Amino acid sequence: MKPIPIRRMRFLTALLSTLLLLAGSVFAYPLLNAAPAAASTDANKDSDANKNEVSITLDEVTPWIDDKGTLTVRGTISNTTKKAVEKPSLSLQMSTRKLDSESRLDSWKQGQAQHRTVADLEHDGTEAREKAKKDDDSDSDDDSESTLDTSFEDTIDPGTTAEFTFRVPADDLDLSKSSPVSSWGPRGLAVQLGDETGLRASALGFTTWYPDPEFDQTKISVLAPVTLPGHSEGGLIPSDRLDAAIAEGGSLDTIAKLLKHKELALAVDPRVIASFEAAIAEPPAADAPEETEEPSAGKGDETQSPPVGAPENDDADSSAAELEAAEEQRKRLGSWYQDFVEETQKHTVVALPYGDPDLSALRGTKIDRLSTFAQKQREIVKDVFPDARTDIAWPVAGSATKNGLRALKKSGNSTAIISDSQQPSITGIHDDAHSQTTITDDGESTIDTLISDTKLTDMSAEAIADDNPAGALSELVAESAVIQSEAPYRTRSLFVPLPRAAASANWEQTVEELSSAPWIAPTGVDEILDSGSESRGLLRTDSDAPHIRKRAVKSLGETRANQEDFNSVFSDRESADIRLDRELLTCTSAAWTLGRNANICAGQAREQSEKLMDSLRLRKGSSVLLVTGEKTTIPVTIVNDSPAEATLRIRMKPNTPQLRAQETETVKVPAAETMRVDVPVEGLANADVPTTIEMVTADEVVLPKHESLMVRVRADWENIGTAAIGLALAVVFVIGLIKTISRGRPKIPEQQMADAMARAKTDDPEKR
Repeated sequence: MKPIPIRRMRFLTALLSTLLLLAGSVFAYPLLNAAPAAASTDANKDSDANKNEVSITLDEVTPWIDDKGTLTVRGTISNTTKKAVEKPSLSLQMSTRKLDSESRLDSWKQGQAQHRTVADLEHDGTEAREKAKKDDDSDSDDDSESTLDTSFEDTIDPGTTAEFTFRVPADDLDLSKSSPVSSWGPRGLAVQLGDETGLRASALGFTTWYPDPEFDQTKISVLAPVTLPGHSEGGLIPSDRLDAAIAEGGSLDTIAKLLKHKELALAVDPRVIASFEAAIAEPPAADAPEETEEPSAGKGDETQSPPVGAPENDDADSSAAELEAAEEQRKRLGSWYQDFVEETQKHTVVALPYGDPDLSALRGTKIDRLSTFAQKQREIVKDVFPDARTDIAWPVAGSATKNGLRALKKSGNSTAIISDSQQPSITGIHDDAHSQTTITDDGESTIDTLISDTKLTDMSAEAIADDNPAGALSELVAESAVIQSEAPYRTRSLFVPLPRAAASANWEQTVEELSSAPWIAPTGVDEILDSGSESRGLLRTDSDAPHIRKRAVKSLGETRANQEDFNSVFSDRESADIRLDRELLTCTSAAWTLGRNANICAGQAREQSEKLMDSLRLRKGSSVLLVTGEKTTIPVTIVNDSPAEATLRIRMKPNTPQLRAQETETVKVPAAETMRVDVPVEGLANADVPTTIEMVTADEVVLPKHESLMVRVRADWENIGTAAIGLALAVVFVIGLIKTISRGRPKIPEQQMADAMARAKTDDPEKR
């Protein structure tokens, strides 16, 4: 066989390369198109895996343990897959070194590299313990008292859950007791579930080893807001919502349980106080005389709760059972409120502005005045709690600015609560909460600041929001231990406010865990503010700070502008304005910055305003027939479905001059009632006159609801007809008389006359 020539070999090689390149592009194109689909498929698989996997949730973790305590870790295993977990292994791991810095805490959450087993199913499970009892005669040196109790044996079936509880005495943790100061500190925990395929699930937590070291405690002051955010008519919380809040597990019930912590400070929303005062007020007697005296204007008018209209106590509208239930509710609310006031007087009380608004979001807007109004309403809290602090402002975290703080100081605030992210420590550690910051460019003017510890505050909020907070709470306590480790021989005062929202179930446990740690000394806010101020960094402005959305604020401004003039119809306009401002403030609450949509609340406020302005209306009437030249009245019915008495007059405006109408006298229409008013009119000429009937206030404001009425003006046909008939008869009589006179005496015919004369001349009677 002859060898292939080199020239031909080169040709064949080039041809083969070309074919491969062409084929490659053909095959590559579908592969490229398939790549996103494959990625999407993988993502879907990951998503499905998250929904169908084995998971562990921790229900209890001992946050700290001393040399005589027992570490308890309790939890639940959920197998949401379609396959059973066969021959599961379960163990409790602990970090081999203490996690005495925030970086080490974070490192443990990222990966549990350095750990050891402190208890597991193989050695500490029920079967292992029973076997150990049978081997009492053996020479085993294992005297461990650690236990692991589980609700499963060899299998965790698909779609089921299983519970477990680790109990490890301090002596079995092998932690040093000889040098308490150097050995104390947080340890990482990990519960791991595995089977023959490997690790199936894990859950992380922390516990703090505390062999009674001697050092100075860290003082922590906790501030709990007492508020119920959300839109409500007139700015007052409905009685039914208050009743639900004081029931077992309700937000206000949680607040009441927190009052056992004597050093806990409360930030009380005046809206809560005003709502309770209105809800528990004695209902007016059915035969009570009507108040006619006008309320006197005084200094505290803006702090009073305006009267709220209530439906009449009419048996036709409410059954006896409903009335009895309402009375029981009123008494129940009154009893709770009385106990709350009595217990709260033992605590430091900070009066919030009405509705706990985001004041910085209001500044420079059309409803800027609401900021001043809300702060004046703090007097409502002071009326109930005379020692309440009304000079502490609480801007939304991260929103403080020099201009804003200057405005707050100008309105009477001596202290502002801001976060340490805006006024950081200059020592590199968590520093004292009491400080000062300049509010002018020249540095001459300052305001006291109460600095919230961002780390502890955020971790508290996360634990409160967690459905299974045990792990998060153990981390919160570990973080406080890390802070204590920064300067163990220096007493520091830290400040931790709870979320600015309605209290939830985890508040009590969060405060309990944070306050009960032995290296923590619960402290009152007043004590922190009475201490010397700590130097901190200059105020930092956060451009991304959360605020009430501008769209919501604009909508609220438009609502107020539309209703402001309308409120002049109410006899007590000041109270009407207070109700309006309070209602709008409910949509500016700082709680709306925590992920909720304030635009929804603003929309509800707008709808309520429109409903109120439609509540004063005229009842539609039928057309009216008038007589020309006669002065009379047309009845008009006013319907007042609003919660307050209205003062107004009726104005009828004819569209043509054939009718003349006068305005009525000013009338007062009670709340939830109707009234008939007579409008003076005079018909001037025959015509069908369209008219517009308006309601007008004393300030000449025309209310939006008006009605039209057709007035038919006609002559008086009855009298005119009678006169016409009489005139016609008279004319006939006169004409007849004239004709009679004009004819004179009737003439006798000549022949008849001659015959009569002839008879008269004869003497013969028979011929006559």
